[in-house]
Amino acid sequence: MTAPARARPGPLSATYLSFVTATGLSSLGDAAWLLALTTTLVGAAGATTAGLVLALAGAPRVVALLGGGVLADRYGPARVMAWADLLRCAVMVVAAVVVLVVEPTVAVLAVTAAAMTLLGAFFVPASGALRPLLLPEEHLVRGNALYLIGLRTGQAAGGPVGAALLGLGGVVAVALANAASFVLSAAAVRRTRPAPPTSTGDRLPVRTRIVEGLRHVAADSPLRTLVVVVGLLELAAAGPVNIGLVLVAHSAGAGDAGAGLLLTAFTLGATASFVLTLVRPVGRRASAALVVGGCVQALVLGCLGVLGTLPALLAGYGVLGFVTALSGVVLTSMIQRRTPAPVRGRVMSIMSLVVFGAPLLGNALIGVAIDLLGLTATMALHGLGAVAAVCVFASAPALRGARLD
Repeated sequence: MTAPARARPGPLSATYLSFVTATGLSSLGDAAWLLALTTTLVGAAGATTAGLVLALAGAPRVVALLGGGVLADRYGPARVMAWADLLRCAVMVVAAVVVLVVEPTVAVLAVTAAAMTLLGAFFVPASGALRPLLLPEEHLVRGNALYLIGLRTGQAAGGPVGAALLGLGGVVAVALANAASFVLSAAAVRRTRPAPPTSTGDRLPVRTRIVEGLRHVAADSPLRTLVVVVGLLELAAAGPVNIGLVLVAHSAGAGDAGAGLLLTAFTLGATASFVLTLVRPVGRRASAALVVGGCVQALVLGCLGVLGTLPALLAGYGVLGFVTALSGVVLTSMIQRRTPAPVRGRVMSIMSLVVFGAPLLGNALIGVAIDLLGLTATMALHGLGAVAAVCVFASAPALRGARLD
């Protein structure tokens, strides 16, 4: 059982706000560290090596995500998040000391990056499992929106802060600032004090418990459908957002500067969606909002290949950011509410694996598709992917009238 509703105040409570603020500071530190890491790697070994190191450093996250969900269910998400924060703090401090003693070599930076992504894989599913324990069900959508506002704000601020710290004290200063952000995050998580975990079978092997989570998703038809919809929508948007915006900006004659503006438009659209959801959560309109959002996503994706001017593309990416953010909040909230607390960590880890895996596949496919089919047909194909997501969702009778009030 989860904690009774009266023990879980709304998203504007001091406890939840401190949790969101600390998470935002932690994401700020992470973004600053990523900037410092990338800049230092490029300076030390060149862009090709830097890209390879960052790509390989992301591999531990994919491997560890399912295990992170197991630990969240076994020991409680708050405890796992706090320990992940403290261990990441330790990694940052050790990295700062090593870099201070020796030069920031590629090997040191690569090991540090891999350790950070590995520990982050334990934090992510635990975070998704913790929020439903802190909030009443009727406030879960607003709480998720507020959490994402804090997360995105920290990510947006991390670049300028990282650049400033890098100029003042180099990699060491950025690493120590990131370490401090993890301490604040751990303290805020420990302050939440959610209900203790109620999972069973603590002595079962990790592999067995992972299989239990996979079987739970497979056996629950609506939950399985929601995870598939998440994957389809992420796959439809990943390529056009990560790589496609560069290509469409160049096709419109806007160059790299235009691509940067398109990314800004997408981010602003997503932020506006989170704010609107916080003020006016979808509630009983959740199912309709998801269907309309998916249809709009499909329409915009199909249009991106034929819009020939930068203003039109900016509007398109702004709308795309808005609807994808709305769909993400609604789907996450539906999955959280659908999943019993004892297996929520594992289910959130499966969802996180889909969310992280879809961009990897989408980024690989969009380049091949454009070479074979051209930009216009490729964007239309991605739009059809969003249509497929809407059809899959609408085909589930238990989800067509789903509410989040």
